Amino acid sequence: MKNIKISFLACFLVANAFAASQVYYIEARGEFGKELAEMAKKQANDRNEKVNVYVDEDPRRYKDNRILKFGVDRKGRYSVSLGKELYEKQCASCHGESADKRPFGSTPLKNMDAKDIEDSIISYRSDSSFGGSGKNVMQNQAKIVSNNDLGAILAYLKGKDALADQDTNENKPVSTETKQGSYLR
Repeated sequence: MKNIKISFLACFLVANAFAASQVYYIEARGEFGKELAEMAKKQANDRNEKVNVYVDEDPRRYKDNRILKFGVDRKGRYSVSLGKELYEKQCASCHGESADKRPFGSTPLKNMDAKDIEDSIISYRSDSSFGGSGKNVMQNQAKIVSNNDLGAILAYLKGKDALADQDTNENKPVSTETKQGSYLR
């Protein structure tokens, strides 16, 4: 009988431990979403609980379904909130909270566009001579950050569609009017 009671108590404790770790993702848009987030924060505060509210999309990592995974997926919907978390953990100590610092004399990230940042990270990964005096630090960091994490960081720094916008502009033909007619250049 004693073994049954101990087994029941152990099962009860294990079940409660797993129930407490459940995470729920709720998608709500517009004003309703804003009100729901405020209610969740207030309830959590009243109960001394912790709640994370993600404004952009759920914080799960982006799943890249491309066959060739070179660079950041231009069509990816990366999480800005995840990008913020990753930037603060991996980049802010050198590049600053608002990406305005110039570690080792480099260009501040806030002055670079998303494509330039992506190209730099790829170069740090693949070219041992790339970079200035801080190249050893950045080469190690570039090897740690995955393309998916880089996409989230770029979404945080430059906006969700920063890379997609650049792609559409780069591939459009530009026409020039002349007296003889219209020519593509």
